[in-house]
Amino acid sequence: MPLLMITIFGYTFGGSVKNVDVYVVNLDQAPQNESISAAIISNLQSRDTLNIVRIYTTADGVARATDKVQDADIWAAIIFNETFTQDVATASGGSGQPAMIGMTVDGTNPNIVSSISNELLTAIRAVLGQRAFLAPIAVAPNLIYGEDARFIDFFAPGVMGLAAMMVTFMLSIISFVHERSASTLDRLLSTPVTEGEIVTGYALAFGLVGLVQSCVIIGAAIILFDVMIAGNVLLALLVIFILGVGNQGLGFVLSSIAKNEFQAIQFLPLILFPSLLLSGVFWPLEAVPSLLRPVSYFIPLTYAVEGMRSVMIRGWSVDGIWLELLILTAFAIAMLVLSTLGLKRRR
Repeated sequence: MPLLMITIFGYTFGGSVKNVDVYVVNLDQAPQNESISAAIISNLQSRDTLNIVRIYTTADGVARATDKVQDADIWAAIIFNETFTQDVATASGGSGQPAMIGMTVDGTNPNIVSSISNELLTAIRAVLGQRAFLAPIAVAPNLIYGEDARFIDFFAPGVMGLAAMMVTFMLSIISFVHERSASTLDRLLSTPVTEGEIVTGYALAFGLVGLVQSCVIIGAAIILFDVMIAGNVLLALLVIFILGVGNQGLGFVLSSIAKNEFQAIQFLPLILFPSLLLSGVFWPLEAVPSLLRPVSYFIPLTYAVEGMRSVMIRGWSVDGIWLELLILTAFAIAMLVLSTLGLKRRR
């Protein structure tokens, strides 16, 4: 376990953001060999921070790229206007306004916004140095979501999900092992109550515990730190409840492997530590190394955090987070079914 912890921590801590999906709309009318916008785009493509998924060269590309940002399919749309190269040349002569680069960006993640802006400015400086242009090029960002969001607004949904997961998982796995060693579970199984009823009862109880814990966290966050709640807070709490039910089932399943409380404790870092570092709680998934990033998509907390951020910062309803709800519900059902089957085998 210590080896696993230091390995994951070493690979993920302080990782740089990479492969951020963006669209580019290049309306610049200058010839390709003279186009400043083409040079900037080429410079961006030579590095791995931004992943330019598509480049539009027609006016309707602005609306298409903006829609993709609004749907959270990409993080940003970088837009060069028709006279961009001409504006740079005019400004380099000491007259006119700086050439403007439009940037429509999803502002729900401050780290992502900062990385896109810094990468764009780095490319601009590289191109200006190569071409000896001294005129500034200004970037005009337009935040689709989270215009007034702070880092704590991005951080709070992750902490809520993490707290619910820790409480439900730790309580369930330890209590199940204790009840089994004390023969409480066996006495329960000797009654007419069914295995499904036992599992459902535990799921509702521990899910409620996680929900109450999250209510305390979100209440404190709103009162003390004025955390942004753009959507329906009850929907965010529903996400947490489903996550809690699923993690209770996971605790039940793993408790069947442990023979005592000491062995059960060994499972805690095995589940919690990867969830803590790889689910996007503290930094975006784009900062997780490509070697470990596929693991992130098998961690339920990843979808809970993304769903809550979409509700709390983007203001989305069920229509916007249906996929996250579906995945979390499937996880909860799978864990409850496995828990029920484990009780049937024990009976």
